[in-house]
Amino acid sequence: MKRLRWELLNALRAIGLAGWVGLALVLLCAVAWWGVATPMQEEARQLEADSTTLERRVRERAATEAPVVLTAQQQLAEFERRFEGEKSLTESLARLHAAARRQGVQLDKAEFKWVSDAREPLSRYTIVLPLKCDYRALRRFTREAVRELPGLAMEEVSLRRADAKSPLLEVQLRFVLFVNKAG
Repeated sequence: MKRLRWELLNALRAIGLAGWVGLALVLLCAVAWWGVATPMQEEARQLEADSTTLERRVRERAATEAPVVLTAQQQLAEFERRFEGEKSLTESLARLHAAARRQGVQLDKAEFKWVSDAREPLSRYTIVLPLKCDYRALRRFTREAVRELPGLAMEEVSLRRADAKSPLLEVQLRFVLFVNKAG
């Protein structure tokens, strides 16, 4: 037993720095495998099981539900119902202003124009916003505004920079907010 111990200690002294580094790396890899890879494999198995369950539910639901076929008129009516009504116009503008404030874009002034054609089910509310902001804030604001207001469409964007080194842009945004006359 003493001889075996002596030979082991002698071998450990003989491997040198490179051997110790290699041994440490092997030990580190083993710890990483049990600490990281094994839990990730378990999570992958769980996600695969969840995916299989969801696919089965979708197939079952598709088999039990008959597809609803809408006429063109019904599809158009359903589309028009998605737009907010004229009565909620003030609330929509407040949400647009709140989105600008959250993204650090200051709205000092705005121009509004109401266009309503008796033959059309939707009215157009044109909103022109002159802004001064950086490009990133502008992108975040426009993305949030369009997400927040489903009837909002960007009609025109004009960007100018006073100086090539200036981080601020002079922006003119023209949005059109479509609102349902019936609402």
